[in-house]
Amino acid sequence: MGSAPSAGRRRALATTIAALSMMGCGWLTRQATIAYISVNSHFSKDAIEIEIHRSFVEEYKDRVGIVATVSVDKAMVSPVIGSIDGDLHFAGRSPQVALPLVVEIANASVQDSAVAEVHTAEVAGRSLHVAGVWRIWPEHPGSAEEEQGKPLEKMDTYSPDHVFEIHPVTRIGDISLLGSFTPVRGFTPGDARRTLDIYEHAHFSLRVKPKSVSLVVETGLYNDVEFIMQAADEPQQIVSDGRFVVASALDVGGKPVVTRLRMVFAKGTPPELAVRGLRPGARLHVFGIPRVDLVEISRRVKGYESDPSLLTRPLPYEIIILGVTTK
Repeated sequence: MGSAPSAGRRRALATTIAALSMMGCGWLTRQATIAYISVNSHFSKDAIEIEIHRSFVEEYKDRVGIVATVSVDKAMVSPVIGSIDGDLHFAGRSPQVALPLVVEIANASVQDSAVAEVHTAEVAGRSLHVAGVWRIWPEHPGSAEEEQGKPLEKMDTYSPDHVFEIHPVTRIGDISLLGSFTPVRGFTPGDARRTLDIYEHAHFSLRVKPKSVSLVVETGLYNDVEFIMQAADEPQQIVSDGRFVVASALDVGGKPVVTRLRMVFAKGTPPELAVRGLRPGARLHVFGIPRVDLVEISRRVKGYESDPSLLTRPLPYEIIILGVTTK
């Protein structure tokens, strides 16, 4: 891995950008220049190295989601059963992501139009315009090294090795999926104390380079968690595609587990509507999935020279809120 693409890859990228410009795809052209991520899955037996360009960190640290044009290379025939998580996965390629990509529709068993659109695109070999929450997480890194911008073969499985997801989806074409952010019937997320403790104690370190930062992180971390969030005194941060809310995480019995976490809410979803009026100290019973917290990565990169201990602090993560429960 290097801190910049090779000369050959730069030439290929320039050719792609030029072609897109001739097509008049200005927005897509800008997105095709996205700063790269690379993954070294052979870093060690139990860890991977995810190298992220510092400009990518700054651009996406306060964004809930991403908009992308995604090929539908391989999709599940039907959603997984609710007791597993109820999602429908499809794998594809996108110039905006330029990495092996998995897209996940939440509560897919009741999202018939979106699922049909995915299957139609898969058969026709066409791409979809997809919006959803970006997610970087070492859940399925596999054994292959990845580098953003490197040409990708068509995926032959809906679950390729990957660290980047659009999960959950908020829109496919003209089909809104905002209503899919609700509890999945029959699904039991991870216990708050056990799961958050795993995140809190995962092996993690940073390596800062001139233009990039490497996240050395333990693999195989749990993927979902249920807890009570208690809003902190800090004002909610409202952004164009949602909001971020700082809160403590309590177990379902109301006992504190983590004192401060950033929660991610996609605009217009039931959880985001529920949290809008949440006052400091008020609580919501929620479940969600983790992703890397790029705000904290940015802070550590900017401050490590005066405080080297920032390079070995615990894994910075935030929770994407998928649903609010009343049980």
